[in-house]
Amino acid sequence: MEEVDRILIHSLRTCGTEVPEEVQSLRQFNTELIVEAVVRCLRVINPSAGSNLSHILPPGMSARFRIGTSLAQACQDLGYTGEVGYQTFLYSSEPDIRALLIFLAEKLPRHSHEDAHQPAGKSVVLQREIATKIKQQLSLPWLPPSCRTAAAKRSQSLCRLHRFHAQPLSLAGDSSSKSIPPERREYWVKYLPVVSTQLPHAYSLAASLLERNTSDLSAVQEWEAEWKSQGLASRLSPEEYRSRKRQRLQKRIQDQLCRCSQQLAENHVPGPSTQDLVDMLKAFTVEGAADQNKGSRFTHAQKFTHQQDPQVLTEQMQRAAESLPKKDTQDAQEELTSLQQQIEHMEQDILALSENTKLLHLTISQVEEEADKLQQHCDEKEKVVKVKKRAVELLPDAENNLAKLQAMVDSSTQRMANLAGQWESHRVRLADEHRELRKLQQEKEVCDTLHRWYLKGYSHLRLLWYIHRG
Repeated sequence: MEEVDRILIHSLRTCGTEVPEEVQSLRQFNTELIVEAVVRCLRVINPSAGSNLSHILPPGMSARFRIGTSLAQACQDLGYTGEVGYQTFLYSSEPDIRALLIFLAEKLPRHSHEDAHQPAGKSVVLQREIATKIKQQLSLPWLPPSCRTAAAKRSQSLCRLHRFHAQPLSLAGDSSSKSIPPERREYWVKYLPVVSTQLPHAYSLAASLLERNTSDLSAVQEWEAEWKSQGLASRLSPEEYRSRKRQRLQKRIQDQLCRCSQQLAENHVPGPSTQDLVDMLKAFTVEGAADQNKGSRFTHAQKFTHQQDPQVLTEQMQRAAESLPKKDTQDAQEELTSLQQQIEHMEQDILALSENTKLLHLTISQVEEEADKLQQHCDEKEKVVKVKKRAVELLPDAENNLAKLQAMVDSSTQRMANLAGQWESHRVRLADEHRELRKLQQEKEVCDTLHRWYLKGYSHLRLLWYIHRG
């Protein structure tokens, strides 16, 4: 079994599993290493199924149960016939894990060690094409500019070289996330420009995409490293950890603003307007109060112990901000007046546009009704045109067409005569049956009448006999 374990560990390392060097057998595998090994194998065997699974085991038991159930279902989908469930990964036994890893190792594609560290899916094909293109270009010999062909001059000329100048890009995020507002999702779908049209110069597209991709990858790597080093140790969920980190940052900014405002007030240094600073401090306080409603019981207790009351903090900041020397409010009043005038003009424009929109809607409805009527008229005309077109098509060879039509009329007449004869034979038979049935009905009615008369006379005679006897 030791030889089998060494082979399995080597296969797992080629798939990207970080197996420590001191681990030499499956007996030394812990739960986290087992989950990572199975997920890495599934990503190599079936990238579409393995990409949705996380190789990091979360601290919560409910999340662990979900991951264990997902891994068991993925192994069963691959055709594993042994007993597998969430307990196989969370409360593992050495024989079960060995059998499962042997099955996954047999399912690994050939030369998987070459593709172990490559991302699955379309990116693999893209990277291979890029590598092939680079190899082809590096294999070409260098030629001086005077010996190059016209195509080589266009592709290898120094005038086509540009500085690596990256510009910020606006990209759509994950539209399936529930935390994204519907307005932003609609903007992404309908109004977000294509990446190639966001830049003023086409030569900066590649640099901007590379810079954006590098920043996204570095952000993901930094988050994974921080989560492994500090997040897992905090026993918090990722959302709670981010909220706690955001609150710490906001508190530092608030403290820094308070110290700066107090220093300005003590030194009587002209600073920004009081209202702007108060609004900024209130905004931070409101955001902190909104985030305070989220998080775990531990974060709530920590805030209650180590943070001041938001209302008290706001009052302190407001007093510090009001102690600053006030600026002249004339410019602010003039700016406010101009803004109010602009708002009034915009409201008038909005009302006018709404009226125009209503008129346009009415016009559109009328045009649609007229279009429906015209469509019906066109359909009727098309039917008439089709009939006339068929008649016109018969004119070039009128004699033959008339003969064909006469033959069709004769055949139709003959068919009608045959049908009339058949109907006559059926009609005679049905008429005879109708007469017989009617005769039987009349005879039955006569018999019923005579029977009623007989019963009536018999009852009358019996009554007379009883009277005479009495």
